[in-house]
Amino acid sequence: MIQNIKELLQNAQLQQQVKEASNLVEAIKLITNAGTKKGYSFTQESIAQVVSKLMLEERELSEADLLSVAGGKNSFTGFESFMWC
Repeated sequence: MIQNIKELLQNAQLQQQVKEASNLVEAIKLITNAGTKKGYSFTQESIAQVVSKLMLEERELSEADLLSVAGGKNSFTGFESFMWC
């Protein structure tokens, strides 16, 4: 399922819509609808679980993240960073 979501997010139009979503619930609805159009049978709940898991994994800082923070540049952007997994 994660691979399917990543595949969906390769679409530039969907990426833009997700970035412009006013909240995570709206972004999940966009992904769910895009998945349905592709023939996937995601539920909003299952996508929310995957997104939450990926966002938690993203919160673990890598050495590069630590160096960028130490240099004064914060590169973590929350949901947007999940999209580039």
